[in-house]
Amino acid sequence: MAQRSTSAYARFFNLAVVLGLLLFTGCKRLPKYDTAEELRKAVNSGSAVEIQALLKSGVPVNFRNKAGWTPLMLATTKNSTAIIKVLLENNADINLADNQRRTALHLAARWSRPETVKFLLDSGADHELRDYLSWTPLMWAALQGRTDIVKTLIDGKASCLTLDGVGNTSIILAAWRGHTDTAALLLAYGADPSRANREGLNAIQVAEKNGHPELAAYLKKHWSAPPPKSGKNKLTAALR
Repeated sequence: MAQRSTSAYARFFNLAVVLGLLLFTGCKRLPKYDTAEELRKAVNSGSAVEIQALLKSGVPVNFRNKAGWTPLMLATTKNSTAIIKVLLENNADINLADNQRRTALHLAARWSRPETVKFLLDSGADHELRDYLSWTPLMWAALQGRTDIVKTLIDGKASCLTLDGVGNTSIILAAWRGHTDTAALLLAYGADPSRANREGLNAIQVAEKNGHPELAAYLKKHWSAPPPKSGKNKLTAALR
């Protein structure tokens, strides 16, 4: 308890120093490296009071660190919807991307809880933005086997039919890692396991190739090919 109190005292002392310097110098903001570090610490500690004070003093809400991360991205990985709300209310850009073109929603799809993902979606996060791999947040969730996140994203209108730069779909990525529950959910939402990527491999073949025969068998058993779109297609197929 003493250590925690000392840490809290140190944070408030640092904040007091920052505000004192602002008042003393009459400046609207301190040099970027000072203010950025203070805001990062406040977000990391989950202190809404410190965040509000720093933002009111002129600290830019959308500053980026060397990796391109914003305070909002950090708050997302901490699963702090309260802090995310404070940042958004102070004009944080929810769709800014880091140096790898990942948005806060990309990060949430990989590491956060469903409620954090839903909060970002409800707050206007774009679920179809692509990162450096041309992957959407849903693709990352599928690769990681985050079945709960996959459902939250699809319920938030994310498409499970989107292709990446080499033709992979979300169900192919789930099959690659052997995530049966995730693949089953994607299948239930209309994903097509027979669609091949540019290497000519579909989800069933990817599962087999990567040592997941049970998943491959599941996809074969539970997927039904869609019926022909018209009578003309049926006639053409019959004449072949």
